[in-house]
Amino acid sequence: MKNNSKHLVLVIVSLLMFTTTFNCQTKDENEKSEAWFTVKQIYDKVWRIDDHGGDNMYLVEGDEKALLIDTGTGVADLKKCVKSITNLPLIIINTHGHPDHAGGNFQFKEVYAHPEDFELIGFFCNENYHGGAVKQVIKDSPGLASFILKDVDNFAPAKLLPVKEGYVFDLGNRKLKVIEVPGHTMGSICLLDAENKLLFTGDNNNTLVWLFLDGCLPLESYMHTLEKQKKFGDFEIMIPGHGEPIDRGFIDEQIMCIKNILDGTCQGEPYKTFVDYAKVCSYKRARVAYNPDNLRE
Repeated sequence: MKNNSKHLVLVIVSLLMFTTTFNCQTKDENEKSEAWFTVKQIYDKVWRIDDHGGDNMYLVEGDEKALLIDTGTGVADLKKCVKSITNLPLIIINTHGHPDHAGGNFQFKEVYAHPEDFELIGFFCNENYHGGAVKQVIKDSPGLASFILKDVDNFAPAKLLPVKEGYVFDLGNRKLKVIEVPGHTMGSICLLDAENKLLFTGDNNNTLVWLFLDGCLPLESYMHTLEKQKKFGDFEIMIPGHGEPIDRGFIDEQIMCIKNILDGTCQGEPYKTFVDYAKVCSYKRARVAYNPDNLRE
């Protein structure tokens, strides 16, 4: 596993949908300063937790339990933030194993995830990685140092609990079903809230999807995942790990973008990131950054 292929942080402004917005303070609440997390209710009993612009996490409430979807970078006190929103018993799940989605796992005793990403999660969810992430944040934004979990006593990785296709989380009058969507990682999953027509998609349906990292499946395999996802009729809105909620018609644009790459219609433009070099193609709202040497199964 190459270290430089694992530092995934996308910074995208999320959709402002409802008027309910508040900050989760991670220091003395009487001090007047910017909080690390910003929380917004985006649907009925669904809150988006903005990880200071780096990623989206989501808290979904039922009548009896609440489900936290992803744990972000882990550099601030997510557990305290969640407790300020709900008092219900909490279940935690990772949509995949990258550090901007599983980096806060250590703040909880148990976290559900797909077994194919257990190794990836373990690579990041350790004291050394957390320490490095903290140092980088403080170096880049020293004014935010008071919000950061710098010294973690008795750091212990969360126990990972396996989920696979069809697993259902029953929150009490609200059920979310696991759908396997391999591509961005082997163990990527979505969570379907069929009654409310919502699909929480992790990094599977961002307007820009990264498919050039070590561990990404071939582009052709990802296209098969999208074609499978399109067949599910029980959702209208996709809620991604980065960026704004988007309609299900976006999947067709993603599929066409990939087809254009595979048949040579799009040759791709150079795409340089802090992780690695790649190429990128676009079709309408969809952009795919890919490795030209990892196209076919």
